[in-house]
Amino acid sequence: MLKYSWSEAGRLESIFLEILDDPSKKEVLLYPICYCQLVRKLGTFEVSLDKLISCATKTFRTARVRWQDVLLELDLFQIILPSGEVIYGKDILRLRSHENLMVSFLPEYREVFYEIYSKFLKYWTVLSKVSSYSRRNTPAEGVYLASLIFNEELFGESLHYSQIQGMRFQKDSDIFRVIENLSTFYRELNEKKSADNSRIRIALSLLRDMRSPYYGVNTSKLRKDLESLERDLSKGGRYFIVKISFTMGANHGRSLFRRLISRMVERIRNIGGRRWTLMSSEMAFCSSTETCLIRQRRLQIRS
Repeated sequence: MLKYSWSEAGRLESIFLEILDDPSKKEVLLYPICYCQLVRKLGTFEVSLDKLISCATKTFRTARVRWQDVLLELDLFQIILPSGEVIYGKDILRLRSHENLMVSFLPEYREVFYEIYSKFLKYWTVLSKVSSYSRRNTPAEGVYLASLIFNEELFGESLHYSQIQGMRFQKDSDIFRVIENLSTFYRELNEKKSADNSRIRIALSLLRDMRSPYYGVNTSKLRKDLESLERDLSKGGRYFIVKISFTMGANHGRSLFRRLISRMVERIRNIGGRRWTLMSSEMAFCSSTETCLIRQRRLQIRS
């Protein structure tokens, strides 16, 4: 884990970066996502803890951790007892049952509810494209993930992630510095409504001597997009958000297992029928896999 390196990251960013380091834990994100869905449906910040746990765990066959440990690790929630007492933090571990309890975001997170909901959906989008079996110690994987995060406009997260990867893979630090400078530019633009255009110039200077593709990233197109952005800004024009594109046929460091799963999921999507949603995607895949296995067993019996 690289948690010690993320002391400057916010709470939500830290949660995402920790899970990104171990995507097998991504189901933890279902707790805040399900909570936000319940709040929107019920119209209240206080929802049944029973409903939250049911929503967050039904997609996965087995719960690898206790709900108390998940809520403590997330540090986003508070529990309301029938007596009206509110508990949070390590006191959540004292609870033995989730019956007749209510749960809500901590007050500071309720104030930015929709911003948090949007962030967690973007986190899920990124993590859904990451294999739990892919190697974390390769520059190719680092470049791919940094690009994915940036393209979701998670600029604070891509800034911190690129800084860490640049230190980890020093021979490839230039590509991470490009993403770091672009993330800083857009982050400042969002927060301060103004930004230092020199960040664009630094990124361009790094890209000019960089090969293309670079671990699947189309650096030639990125350079042209940044040159166009720099011209617009120099003329007082409006800025636009660039996207990092990949070359055709690039596997972006993904494992063979991941690519096979992606193809199968795409086939399921093309079948139609029940609407493809965040909560049904994992179940649809399991259902399809089980159906295939059943058909194979029947054929074996007949033969």
